[in-house]
Amino acid sequence: MLRAVLTPMFVALGLHCGIILPDIDQYLLLHRSIITHSPLIPLILWILISPKGSLWNAFAMGVSIAFSVHHAFDLFPTDWTGYALISIPFYGRTPWLFSWTWIASSTYACMYLAAPLARKRMDAVCYLLGFIYIFAWTAPKEHTWFGPAVALIVVFCLDAVGWWLVSKVQSRSRHT
Repeated sequence: MLRAVLTPMFVALGLHCGIILPDIDQYLLLHRSIITHSPLIPLILWILISPKGSLWNAFAMGVSIAFSVHHAFDLFPTDWTGYALISIPFYGRTPWLFSWTWIASSTYACMYLAAPLARKRMDAVCYLLGFIYIFAWTAPKEHTWFGPAVALIVVFCLDAVGWWLVSKVQSRSRHT
């Protein structure tokens, strides 16, 4: 019973941390740094927290979901110039095609990292509701919502196919 109350709280905490974490680069590096606008932070959390237990998994899932949503909105700037471009420390801004590809790949990777953390029914409900909640919370602050919504739906479908393929490969390797 306690887990049913705490899991959504840990997911919500992860969602709110994860939606702002990519933009900490504004204070430390150039905005849209390749370090913070990537799956690196969710991956580190995934590696460190995954063995610790279900509530910390819920937090890591929330962070990964929020990173995916943050990146989906970043795919649709008003113009692909200046701060919309990915910056690489000691290099500078990257071309728009690299930036778009990097952000799109990061959107997918962060969603891909979140999915296996939804191990139980409650986690799966929090996974889906987490995307809807943090998207709805973020959308009014952005200039567009339709493009990011479509991007997340496409990425969700690609993610489902990716995990289906992984499960097929794993089941075949168990039978051989």
